[in-house]
Amino acid sequence: MRIVAGAWRGRTIAVPHSDAIRPTQDRVREALFNLLRPVLGGARFLDLFAGSGAVGLEALSQGAAEADFIERDRAVHATLLRNLAAFGVDATRAHLDDVADWLASPARPPRGPWDIVFADPPYRLAGTFAGAPLAEALLARGAFAPGAFLILESDVGNPAEPIPRFALLRDRRYGKTRLALHRLTD
Repeated sequence: MRIVAGAWRGRTIAVPHSDAIRPTQDRVREALFNLLRPVLGGARFLDLFAGSGAVGLEALSQGAAEADFIERDRAVHATLLRNLAAFGVDATRAHLDDVADWLASPARPPRGPWDIVFADPPYRLAGTFAGAPLAEALLARGAFAPGAFLILESDVGNPAEPIPRFALLRDRRYGKTRLALHRLTD
């Protein structure tokens, strides 16, 4: 797996050997960042269910000012840390935490707000972290800057749903993957 564009274009990202993650494919990341390019410069980015960190590293490569990563699996988190070290990214941005526990505990780092929040929960957790409940929990935690974007990656069997206080800007399929791009409206 490689960074698809930006300052680190072509650099390799280590991918953990684990059934616990499903890395966001290069073409899906490319499509995502083509959509985000106009708002990415200087943005604060949050990568939930970070896995290898490919999405957050891509954000940094393409102009995000900072990125935070949350990953709960220890072995996967170790790979994330190696990737951050290889790219010279501060390892304190990688948080070993369960997203549900993090959402329920506002005092836990990292603290927002973020301009862009990306969530790619494991498919087995898709119901738990569906759009509206996840957005509500993130709003309660103060995760979103004004006008922030929420991007949800899922399998194509999970259609994008309306999320209160968010406008659905894009709902696209890329093979077996769906990306839904929402923007906070108030």
